[in-house]
Amino acid sequence: NSSVKGARFVRFCDAFNIPLLTFVDVPGFLPGTAQEHNGIIRHGAKLLFAYAEATVPKITVITRKAYGGAYDVMSSKHLRGDMNYAWPTAE
Repeated sequence: NSSVKGARFVRFCDAFNIPLLTFVDVPGFLPGTAQEHNGIIRHGAKLLFAYAEATVPKITVITRKAYGGAYDVMSSKHLRGDMNYAWPTAE
């Protein structure tokens, strides 16, 4: 659910040329068969696609944890994030 809301917000900001500032503290997607049946990969892909398509400036600040696929989805350098910063407490 949160991935769908995030994707909608990214697309809204992109439509009105509002730059994206993303603070990342995500240890990863919660693995499990229940999450897979509920479509965690499909919903995460919507957020990933929204960030990849966004044409506004994308700035990412890693505040604590940023691991695996969840980090990739949250406007990482892999998704053409314009600037990535790490807070001193980042892991």
